[in-house]
Amino acid sequence: MRFGIIGRGSMSKRRQRCLETLGYDEYFTWDIMDDSKCGDVVTMLKPDALLVCSPPLTKQIYIDLANALTIPVFCEADVTEYTGTYYSSSTMRFHPAVQKIKELIDNGTLGKIYTFTHHCGMHLRDWRLAGFDFKSYYAAELGTKEMFCFELSWLSYLFGSPTDCTGFIDKKLDDLDISADDVYSASVKFAEVIGTVLIDILSRPAIRKLRIVGEKCNLLWNWNDDYVKLEHPSGAILPISYSKGTAAEGYNSNICEEMYRSELANWIAAIQGKEQYLFNREDEMAVMEMLRKVEEHE
Repeated sequence: MRFGIIGRGSMSKRRQRCLETLGYDEYFTWDIMDDSKCGDVVTMLKPDALLVCSPPLTKQIYIDLANALTIPVFCEADVTEYTGTYYSSSTMRFHPAVQKIKELIDNGTLGKIYTFTHHCGMHLRDWRLAGFDFKSYYAAELGTKEMFCFELSWLSYLFGSPTDCTGFIDKKLDDLDISADDVYSASVKFAEVIGTVLIDILSRPAIRKLRIVGEKCNLLWNWNDDYVKLEHPSGAILPISYSKGTAAEGYNSNICEEMYRSELANWIAAIQGKEQYLFNREDEMAVMEMLRKVEEHE
């Protein structure tokens, strides 16, 4: 297969690494500085599949172009629900810890799931590599909003599609001098579970912690660990390990390359008709609806 990759930023480079590791070395990349030329190049070269790794404002252009050329298109996640046919990213569904937690839920280790709490936070100044001007990055406008959708997309993998949500937003808890809200706090209802999700762009160091309360035992996950913990009613604590994977140079050690590679492998298998893609449009629409409910409530 031959791939086209729109954008030449960090995500484009990561997707190139993934393709090469998976054995696909036929691809071309194109910057988005001149959209008309980019469209001409895609039309002329007509790859077998297209990866859109460009900023949110330009993604719809390339989704439409891929649809017109009947090319399968993969779109990096953000807070916009686009029109047309495309596969949206949900990389954390492929994280080895999330896969392990999903396995423990599905095999009945926790019993009936009652509730959960989840906290994800990272200081915006630390979002990218050292020396990066965080105020010029799109996360300065969308940081907490994007993180809320990003976290909910994999939490819904564990608990099913969310059905209702209410929450609060706070904007000025810090002096970052940006337009992004500082905190999203929400109570989210799934088919049989209600839990709380807290997102912030203030935490130093970064945090991602999940606690699930189950009938048989509780599950705790701290993404700084390479194991999940099961807390039993007797007080016994059982750690269950998983392979944490490896991170690319300059990235947080918890952001493993393997989950990005597994995601692309799943997408390629899906467009070849060999597998079902792990994050469908209905999943994405449900997450976007929860975002709307939180912001409408506020």
